This record gives sequence, structure tokens and C-alpha cells, in this order.
Amino acid sequence: MVTVTLDNKPYNGHIMLEPNLSMSWKNNIHIFMIISILTIIISTYFVLLGGWLVLPFSGLELILIATSSYMFFKHYNRCEVIRFTEDTIIIEQGKYTAEEYSEFQRHWSKIHIQNKGPHDIPRVSIKSHGIEKEFGTFLGYDEKMALIQTLEEMTSSFQSQHWRK
Repeated sequence: MVTVTLDNKPYNGHIMLEPNLSMSWKNNIHIFMIISILTIIISTYFVLLGGWLVLPFSGLELILIATSSYMFFKHYNRCEVIRFTEDTIIIEQGKYTAEEYSEFQRHWSKIHIQNKGPHDIPRVSIKSHGIEKEFGTFLGYDEKMALIQTLEEMTSSFQSQHWRK
């Protein structure tokens, strides 16, 4: 998901990049609770019929579902923020807080887009003084194209405003 917020100047603002998760953590908990209730009802029925061996396997099933849901959500729950000011471009990446922080001088940095093929997802990075920082690796094709379009608009308006001064 690409969210763009511009300040009062057209070349200042920030872009927030998040993976497009199909469900929130709250919805995952609700689905897990429904599966747990159904599993408990079915295993209770089989225990009443004398099938005690069902209990450990239904418990194992619930543990595996909970663990895999948690691991998936933990892995894909991250955020990247790209801030544009008049002098700097700041990239913050992390899961809950900014775990990685990169700062580039705006006048010396260049946005680099690399396409491998006509239908491949392009790779977007910022280069400056021999340092390259890639961002938006988790975005799909349409979201990546929207990001590229936004970056081109922000940099072209910055260049035109910068050269007018």
C-alpha cells in the first residue's frame, strides 16, 4: 500500500509503504477463535464416544495454526517511510519503530529504477555518493508502478522549483 502525504510545498512530504495484508491481526484472532471452538466441539464429541487419541492431535493442530499465523503476520508486518524535505531524503524501515535509518542529500541523490524484463516488478532504490538503498521490496507490480509515478512527480516538481530559484 502506497500512501502519499504532501506538505504545502509540492516537493516536500512523505511516502509510507506497507505490505497489502489480506487481514488484520484482529481478524486473524477472530478466525483462530472460530477454528478453536469448532475443534473443541468436534474433539469433545469424539472423546465422549471414547476416542481419547483425538485430543493431542487437535491440540497440535491449534498450536500449528496459531504459530504459523503469528510467524506470517510478524514477518510481513513492516513499514517504510520516505521523507522528502528541501535538503534531504530520509528512509526509515522497520516493523514497529524505525530499525534502519538512511539519510541522503537531496541535491546529490538519484532515484534508480531497474527493470529486468517487461513484466517483472522493477527494483527502486536511491543512490548517492556510492551508497544505494533499496525500498518497497514487498510491493506488488501495480503498487510499485504507483510509487514510481509518485517519485517521478515529486522529483520533477523539485527540479523545476529548484532551478527557478
